[in-house]
Amino acid sequence: MADDEEAPPAPVWEGPFNEEGKPHGKGVLKYPPPPLGEDEEEEKPGDVFEGILENGIRVARGVYKWSNGAIYEGDYADNLKHGKGKMTFSDKGVYEGDFVNNKMEGFGTYVYSSGDIYQGEFKDGKREGRGMYHYKTQGCQLVGQWNGGKFVFGRWIHKDGSMYYGSFEDFVPSVGAYYFSRTQHVQEGGFKEGAWIPQREPYIGKEFSDMSW
Repeated sequence: MADDEEAPPAPVWEGPFNEEGKPHGKGVLKYPPPPLGEDEEEEKPGDVFEGILENGIRVARGVYKWSNGAIYEGDYADNLKHGKGKMTFSDKGVYEGDFVNNKMEGFGTYVYSSGDIYQGEFKDGKREGRGMYHYKTQGCQLVGQWNGGKFVFGRWIHKDGSMYYGSFEDFVPSVGAYYFSRTQHVQEGGFKEGAWIPQREPYIGKEFSDMSW
């Protein structure tokens, strides 16, 4: 930085300090406002953290409010979201559950801005493991195993009670069995280009409700 350049504004801590002059204890840390965007005329408020700092590091419970409207309320460790918490994103989607090293990991519930809901396991910020995804508009559900954010195996339950049970590729049903609620028949087969292709004659059965995730 050149000698004639001004240093960027520093956050302001309203709370106690330790002997080294670092924020230490419970208080409020106010960050400077973000730079104005090309199409912005009014200055946004800066981020605000309210909680506990140890030697200037966020720990224990706290609330962090971003200038874009996002809010995190929950546990911290070494300045990262870590433990139990609730994250309200700028698009008004809400995740509540476990965090590990600043990412959703463990078990939690994500209510998306569309009204869709996912409840289940996460890893590295993505849906991973057992979980259920409910589509608000279609009224259907995916219940089963997730990998890398994608649904890979389980039940696709329709609004009328019909359901497919089997494998998926990029959220598209692949090979499995289909239960038709109106006739109470089960038929094995698969999907090709969105159409159900039977592999054997249907037989009387029941919905796959007794199958685990």
